Amino acid sequence: MSSTVYLNGDWIAPEHAKVSVFDRGFLFADGIYEVVPVYSGKPFLLELHLARLYRSLREITITVADDAFWHELVRDLIERNNYGDANGLIYIQVTRGAEASRAHLPGNSLTPTVFATISPLAIHWDQPAPARVTLLEDIRWLRCDIKSISLLGNILLKQQAASVGAVEPILHRDGLITEGASSNFFAVHNGELFTAPKNHLILPGISRDWVIELAHEAGIRVHEEPFKVADLPQLDELFLTSSSREVQPIGQIDDIIIADGQCGPVTAILIEAFHASKRRLLNSRR
Repeated sequence: MSSTVYLNGDWIAPEHAKVSVFDRGFLFADGIYEVVPVYSGKPFLLELHLARLYRSLREITITVADDAFWHELVRDLIERNNYGDANGLIYIQVTRGAEASRAHLPGNSLTPTVFATISPLAIHWDQPAPARVTLLEDIRWLRCDIKSISLLGNILLKQQAASVGAVEPILHRDGLITEGASSNFFAVHNGELFTAPKNHLILPGISRDWVIELAHEAGIRVHEEPFKVADLPQLDELFLTSSSREVQPIGQIDDIIIADGQCGPVTAILIEAFHASKRRLLNSRR
């Protein structure tokens, strides 16, 4: 974990990091967050992560600093915690701030609370073993495009998935697959990719967008349109994407076996393409 964290302009030990009990993040989950992977001390796809951070802030009408501040924060977090040659996950959280009384409607002169930390990340260069997911109804709110710290719905779904031995739920609304509780899903059929479009029902995953870019480079056709629950038994391949898992092949959905429980050929191509993009990052900074 971090030996030093950032909180409202100060660099302090984690055990000394404290916020007011009247902070709106604590009382209302009124805030957003962002997670940035770091490979050998180098933030991966940082500009895309920061663009999503800025979008989330705009959507909930919080204004915090400028672009230079965030770049300096990321750089200092890596340097102060001696992650210059290490792999990690940067976590950034911004809440609307604290006020003296609890009221649903926030005041107009609040100072946002900004917190950042870094923790170890186990980087891998292999092909992950196919995992199992479970099909669950998407019970979350209707602004999943905002990376909100209000994650109770996601937590409940993850707990339900874990109780049946699944690594992640594959969620659906009105018969259409949306995403996971902390991931995006891709289906492969006849050599082509299908994934839910970016709208208010899914988080615009950075790894999702990067895999789409890698698929285009590999000549794989991509359809940003939802696939159906009814289509699951006919899928050739299924995989999920996230910053921590990168590309994770799925071999089973409850009792449905996908690709004979193996990593499919299209998924394998994209796993290797993802690894190659990490190598390019590392080689470009030496």
